[in-house]
Amino acid sequence: MKKILVVGGAGYIGAHIAWLLQEGGYQVRIYDDFSNGLKSRVEGKFEDVVIGDVLDRKLLVNSLAGIDGVIHLAAKKAVGESVSNPLKYYENNVGGTLNILAAMSVNGVKNLIFSSTAAVYSPSEKLAISEDDLTEPLSPYGQTKLLAEKLISNVASAEGLSAISLRYFNVVGSLRDEFGDNSKDNLVPKVFAALKSGAEPEIYGDDYPTKDGSCIRDYIHVGDLAEAHILALEQVFRSKVNEIYNVGSGDGYSVAEMISQISKTIGKTLTPKIVARRAGDTAQLIASISKIERDLGWRPKYSLKEMIDSAWQAESRSGL
Repeated sequence: MKKILVVGGAGYIGAHIAWLLQEGGYQVRIYDDFSNGLKSRVEGKFEDVVIGDVLDRKLLVNSLAGIDGVIHLAAKKAVGESVSNPLKYYENNVGGTLNILAAMSVNGVKNLIFSSTAAVYSPSEKLAISEDDLTEPLSPYGQTKLLAEKLISNVASAEGLSAISLRYFNVVGSLRDEFGDNSKDNLVPKVFAALKSGAEPEIYGDDYPTKDGSCIRDYIHVGDLAEAHILALEQVFRSKVNEIYNVGSGDGYSVAEMISQISKTIGKTLTPKIVARRAGDTAQLIASISKIERDLGWRPKYSLKEMIDSAWQAESRSGL
């Protein structure tokens, strides 16, 4: 039975992946500093939990003992904060990845899945972005993820690692109520937070060159994303690879359309407030998912309605 270290395993996405791994017969060790992850996501569900920071290389070395593969999700991810405090993001996202790779090297661990982002791409007029499109990130957050990808690829080539980087688009929904998204920066929980406070949700700019002036993004259900990690992990164990894949739905929805679907799900009319554009945002970003479909046999299953419905259920029942 293979044992997987899930770095950031108490996070929104990490907990879903760790749970699917465990359900699939893998042994799981969670590594998280709980700066954003929640103890409620792991308590009573995972027996092997290490409380630690990705900047603690010594603890990472110790935590990788007996591990067969790593899924690395730990990162700072707020685009706006990365613009105002880039050093924090370079230290954590690039430095943390370097520490994980060094700890893997010490322990002879050769299999890695990395959580990357669509924020690595440069603005584009294309209907769908493919993995070989131009990568010129607008934000320091995107830059740190691109540097981490390159670092992983170089080390994989030099040390014979089998590695896959997954470029996430926008993740929504939940498979378990207690695993719901508690991020302060993602669109859907931000709308829920506004509702809780009695405010209207905000749209950052309505003058983009899109059908309704708001940004268009590709949204993917967290269950589909977690399943992509399982397939990617199977692939790195099966053969030596050094690959990058987009993980999205292949469809685009504007912020206004998302808020409209949230309104339908909760049964309440929402009148969003238009505010200034957010630094680092592009007008449109939709994934081409033909490569991951071809290589890993992965396809998304969940609709936008299912994404929002499951997110609202988790929000309502878990008290996040």
